[in-house]
Amino acid sequence: MTKLVLFWGEKDDQLFHWRLTHSQKNDPSKTSDLLAQNYQLESKEILKADLACLADMAQTSSVTLVLSSIDIATAQVEVPNKAQRLLRKAIPYMLEDEFATSVDDLFFAFSERNANNLLPVRAIERNYLESLLELFRSAEINLSEIVVDIDLLSPPQEGIKLTVSDSQCLVVDDKNERWHCHPDDFSWLIQKQISLDDTDEALPVAISMDIYSEQPSDKFIHRLPVGRFAPEHHQQDDLLEFMITQEQKSINLLQAEYEPKKENAKLTSFLLKVASIAGFVLITHLVYQGINIYSLSKQKQQLDTQKITLYKQAFPGTKRIRNPEKSMRTYIKGLGSSSGDGDFLSLLTSSSEMLTDLSKIYPTNINYDNTRSELRLDVIASDLVILDQYALALTASGHQVEKSSETKRGDGYSSRLIIRK
Repeated sequence: MTKLVLFWGEKDDQLFHWRLTHSQKNDPSKTSDLLAQNYQLESKEILKADLACLADMAQTSSVTLVLSSIDIATAQVEVPNKAQRLLRKAIPYMLEDEFATSVDDLFFAFSERNANNLLPVRAIERNYLESLLELFRSAEINLSEIVVDIDLLSPPQEGIKLTVSDSQCLVVDDKNERWHCHPDDFSWLIQKQISLDDTDEALPVAISMDIYSEQPSDKFIHRLPVGRFAPEHHQQDDLLEFMITQEQKSINLLQAEYEPKKENAKLTSFLLKVASIAGFVLITHLVYQGINIYSLSKQKQQLDTQKITLYKQAFPGTKRIRNPEKSMRTYIKGLGSSSGDGDFLSLLTSSSEMLTDLSKIYPTNINYDNTRSELRLDVIASDLVILDQYALALTASGHQVEKSSETKRGDGYSSRLIIRK
């Protein structure tokens, strides 16, 4: 996993610096140069207005934004062990007298207590923080953390450790107390601090001081109080790369309502795959159902046409046909209510009930004489016995049956039965 570190500088600076490193333990500068070749970026100094040119690089990297301590207020407060959930509400009012800006306009971030049981606090203007977040959101860059440059330095085992640039000194001591100043102001500020720490019983002892800078520090060392420090200069090719390699756990300003939402990349990828498969299946199902609906609608149209054709054949005198199915149901109900037609239906029903096995005897033609109320039924039986049994069954059920002479037809016998009630 690569890490993209953006040194934003001061709020009004037009330029910012970027460094790209790999999680493996190797030379950060070589790694940064090697990775940068893939994105065709020739300079590690870019205009803030051109932030979007790093969007492709940020897609595959964890992005850390480093702000200048000049724009951030730092403090340490002593807080009780109880009521930890109220710290975010209490800290602004505990530091209200130390800031010129109203605490309502500041956002406070903090971490765990240090060795002195003090809580490190960092304060940033809300408008500045929200403008940064909006700027990076517009550039489509997701920030993993926002830290302060002074928090990048790891504390020394003893003495003082500082980085010196043209415009700023970042200082941390063995008690993990941090502060910053202009290089020209360091001499008298450190002298003032030593004077406060000295006691009458204490003997002056040279304090270890590790100085890290890109430029020679002879002039800076000559300004120090004589005999009070044992300075040792460490020349750096790239001071920003040196600060990255410190691997100091810094206070992330993205807390509370500004904390980025954590996402499980594997779970998200799996859910996206499942959603894509489900979407494909759903679309396929909808297309299939659409085809079925279209096919069924065509069949319905054909059946409606056939119903109208059959209705015209059954009732040739009908001129206007709106709903043949409804008209047919009305006609069937009418058959049951009229006397003559009712006799036909009842006679047909009672006669057909006796036809229990159509493989032995079955009707070929049915005719009804309404004036005589008699049903003329032409049937074909497999043999004469079956034909006689059917006639006897009708007689036993209360019907009057007249049977014409039988005629041989194929393997069976045909005859006409005249049935009355």
